[in-house]
Amino acid sequence: MKFSIVNDERFNIYVNNKYLEFSKDEDLLYDSLKKILLNIKKRYDYDVFGFYQVDIYIIEDVATILEFYKKDESFISKTIDLKLVIHNQNDIYLKFIDFLLIKKYKKIKYKNNNFYVKVIDVEKSDIEKLLEHFEIVIDKDLNNLSYI
Repeated sequence: MKFSIVNDERFNIYVNNKYLEFSKDEDLLYDSLKKILLNIKKRYDYDVFGFYQVDIYIIEDVATILEFYKKDESFISKTIDLKLVIHNQNDIYLKFIDFLLIKKYKKIKYKNNNFYVKVIDVEKSDIEKLLEHFEIVIDKDLNNLSYI
């Protein structure tokens, strides 16, 4: 798990799906989020309370990205409420520096000296092999770029 604070109103959590599987079933999803937030409080001494929108990007067999946006603090002391927004894999790209790693894929985009492939276009068997060579990116601007 990777935890990063962006600013006072936003933080992100990256969870490897080998350790905690996220489901699209709402009850199971809330249970998984509760475990994650308790772990964040324990490991990082970071209290989460208020009303948050949680953007959830589930990459099957790889990872889940959770983006927390604080919407309101005026809740009863030390309580949390979550609005969950589950995104499909179409919004998620893998960012590479080395073109040779992904040259077999036909749908590659190029921006700022980096190469991007949609996660849904990468074969599941390749994901583990490439794991140390890519960064997961959620960038809506990439949708407007043409393929190279």
